[in-house]
Amino acid sequence: MTRSEHYTCAISRDEDGRIVAIELRVKDLEGRTREIRVNGNHAGHIAGSLFEVLRSGGIRGRQWSSNAPLQLKPALGIHAELLLRAVKPLRRIDRITSIAEGVAEMSREEASYWHAQTRHRHGLKALRILIDGGVRR
Repeated sequence: MTRSEHYTCAISRDEDGRIVAIELRVKDLEGRTREIRVNGNHAGHIAGSLFEVLRSGGIRGRQWSSNAPLQLKPALGIHAELLLRAVKPLRRIDRITSIAEGVAEMSREEASYWHAQTRHRHGLKALRILIDGGVRR
């Protein structure tokens, strides 16, 4: 039996069906849990990119629109976690959208590489510079 991390993605919606929060929970091999959550307006701006990542991994529209948390395969969960971590601290909507789209366009292998690089001190900063050139407008 192969051991791997377990990824769960929960999408919260308001009464009108708009996405108000996206939360990813990861249970690692040691049993520890880490969470990342993107709330409010930012969640709506990354929803399309996240849906593209999940759709490429076999998640369909009906699952996406359901209230039930999505159980993700490790490679898919890594890609989703990278997307959320890359945009979480950003404030400008244009950068959030640009970074989210850039991560969504990555292959699984590239996303896995960058996920590992984000464990290093400046990994996320390097990823953002790669995607949008670090341009400050």
